[in-house]
Amino acid sequence: MAITTLIPVINVPRAKRALVGLVPGLGNINTQEKLNTRKFQLLLGIVVTIDLLVIATLNLLMTQDAFELQRLKHERNIALDQRDATLREVNAQGSPDKLAVSAHKLGMIPAQDIKYIDLAVKP
Repeated sequence: MAITTLIPVINVPRAKRALVGLVPGLGNINTQEKLNTRKFQLLLGIVVTIDLLVIATLNLLMTQDAFELQRLKHERNIALDQRDATLREVNAQGSPDKLAVSAHKLGMIPAQDIKYIDLAVKP
């Protein structure tokens, strides 16, 4: 209730006359001096078109990078598979049974007794 008593009473016709008096020639606007809306619409159309082209270009570049990333991941997986196959082959060739067979083919025989080399004693 107290808020309604604080609102000032404004006489509408008097306020309009005061505003019109502040700005000279407000009622007399020349139609030739109005903003050309056709040029403004053309400008907005050009800006929107350029923005769409930029967004499409960025989207195309990101898509190309995604394809490149997919190709690199595929190459990485192939390289890892080849590495695993090579490690399996090395482990198979390095097993004790395979080493014994290879040594026998080279003419090596197992030692009958164990001998140690003492490097501290000079011959």
